Amino acid sequence: MRILVERDVPMTTRDGVVLRADAYRRDDDGKYPAILVRTPYDKRLGTANDMLRAVDYAEYGYVVVIQDVRGRFASEGEFGGLHEGTDGYDAVEWVSGQPWCDGRVAMAGGSALGAAQFQAAMTQPPSLKAIAPAIVASSAAGAQFSGGALNLDRAISLFPAMAVDALARLEAEGKATTEMYLAVERARFDIEALYTYLPLKDLAKLLPGELGQRFPTMGALSPDGAPWNLIPRSWLWGRITVPALHIGGWHDQNADGTLTNWAAMRAEGGSAKARKSQHLLMGPWTHGAVLSPMVGGLHFGPEAQGALGIVTGYQLRFFDKYIRDMDVDLPPVRYFVMTENRWHNAEDWPLAGTDWQRFYLHSAGRANTVTGDGWLGREEPTAEPADLYVYDPRFPVPSIGGRNLGAGRLVSGPFDQSPIERRPDILVYSTPPLTEDMEVTGPLKLHLFALTSARDTDFVAKLTDVYPDGRSINVAEGIIRARFWRSLSNAELLEPGEVREYVIDLAGTSNLFRRGHRLRLDVTSSNFPRFDRNLNTGHPVGEDAEGIPAVQTILHERGRASYIDLPVIPSKR
Repeated sequence: MRILVERDVPMTTRDGVVLRADAYRRDDDGKYPAILVRTPYDKRLGTANDMLRAVDYAEYGYVVVIQDVRGRFASEGEFGGLHEGTDGYDAVEWVSGQPWCDGRVAMAGGSALGAAQFQAAMTQPPSLKAIAPAIVASSAAGAQFSGGALNLDRAISLFPAMAVDALARLEAEGKATTEMYLAVERARFDIEALYTYLPLKDLAKLLPGELGQRFPTMGALSPDGAPWNLIPRSWLWGRITVPALHIGGWHDQNADGTLTNWAAMRAEGGSAKARKSQHLLMGPWTHGAVLSPMVGGLHFGPEAQGALGIVTGYQLRFFDKYIRDMDVDLPPVRYFVMTENRWHNAEDWPLAGTDWQRFYLHSAGRANTVTGDGWLGREEPTAEPADLYVYDPRFPVPSIGGRNLGAGRLVSGPFDQSPIERRPDILVYSTPPLTEDMEVTGPLKLHLFALTSARDTDFVAKLTDVYPDGRSINVAEGIIRARFWRSLSNAELLEPGEVREYVIDLAGTSNLFRRGHRLRLDVTSSNFPRFDRNLNTGHPVGEDAEGIPAVQTILHERGRASYIDLPVIPSKR
């Protein structure tokens, strides 16, 4: 089958801006349904990955259209999110009217490409029949913050990648860019200098000329102040009327967003068809479009190999079902159980028949480090001594793996956490070795009864799988900025010494803890540079150049017993 590729096909938006796309289609006179991808990362790079293979889809009988969004690469205009919804609407309807399209259009893509789908779908273009958003947050700004804390590594590591096209445009305008290019190179090769730079609000001073104006703080904005409050905290799911396939990974930075989007669309979708036509596909992967069975430091077996069509093929079946109205059987939920290394289907999330088991944090007052006396148990404590540690923002706990972007210094995924579990500012709570396999599949939230000496601070939690050889492999993680203890939409500084119940959302997971392994929960106050350091002052994020230590106290007593509810799946499915 001969495939024709048309480059830089122009489209004019309603306000007169020209956007350009590449179209991949069969070299004939037929009309086919189309799949539209809108990207800020250069349309030439989006032709072949484990989520969408343009040539393969064209051979199968779809037209794949990959368009640079406004202000990026081949498209004209100023880059920004203000026009994303209307540009998406215009692009869908433009594609549907092309001579090679039969009028039916879907959208696909991951991360920012997934966000573009939500923004377009909310405008309800008539020709849009389905979307397949992958590894995407639950709002336009959701990937910037987690639990109120800034995703610092993401904000900084994205900068060099996004700056390349901005520099090219400035150079084309005749601007002097030599110093700007040098600044980008410094950011690429000395990223530690940006991670540790304080105050965050002055990061732009490291970027000369118009480059600093275009990236004023590299995303270092306080979530309790403008412009954060001007951005909707979630997609407007009630405006979306089409079926959706939500694709995510257990070690993806947007795992929580994927799960939230699926559940919200099921409950709030703007049509009966949308509400009953939501599908969730969760694998073991990190953030990216190359889906390898080797994730971080673990190999999850051949069934985790995205290149074998696990995602591409599944997505194709989804499009066949909802665009071509083919009789295709797709479960509402398909998920990968890590360490068992197998896929399973389900009708809902959390899974029906989940055995919710509450595990309490226990100690005799010395849970500090892996050699301390902390443990996890089913019995509720009565009057155990509290655990104390000092969080000093000058010496934050370093990030090892986890749900980070993986574009900077950090490597994403599961890795051994035992080297940092020797730190006295980490509380470690472990179960005894398991006497039988234990599958934990579902959402995870830690309820932490704690007090602090600061007006604001952070609490970080990490669930790990402890192997008999002592490796402590991260499974899920979460953070809460203390000023948001009541609600992420309501910042409230603390009264030092007052007990608060902090709910730390660890998103969810699906992991088989093997017999002889232990479950472990690490509690601390930093995960740097994945998240920015809370300087404990209570001042707005980005203002301080120095921080102060905070004394943190975790309680284990009746009525104020810290705990996590684990979604345990019975062995007989």
